[in-house]
Amino acid sequence: MVEKLYPYAVTDEKTVEIFINDDNCTMGHVILKPGDELEAHSTDSNVYLLIVRGELTLSLNKVETRTFGTGAVVNVPYGTVMGMKNSSGAVMELFAFKSPNPKNYVR
Repeated sequence: MVEKLYPYAVTDEKTVEIFINDDNCTMGHVILKPGDELEAHSTDSNVYLLIVRGELTLSLNKVETRTFGTGAVVNVPYGTVMGMKNSSGAVMELFAFKSPNPKNYVR
């Protein structure tokens, strides 16, 4: 077999995991229950967020705040301070793609 399977959590509980970390990219998975948030941090690569369930409130550079729903794909550039919060009443789930892998990012 040439393919590789990457398992990830299937739950409604708060989850923050990286399940792909190879030379090409990293892929993370985040689940936030209503009211949960992730502390703001500076992005270490180009980040693409794919919201697959619920609504994500995204804070960028501690100034701009926007909310994105299921099906949205959001690009957050390298070096942006990004915070995430679930301000809705339902579970929010997303996949975060970083390309290139931060360990290979030319600064």
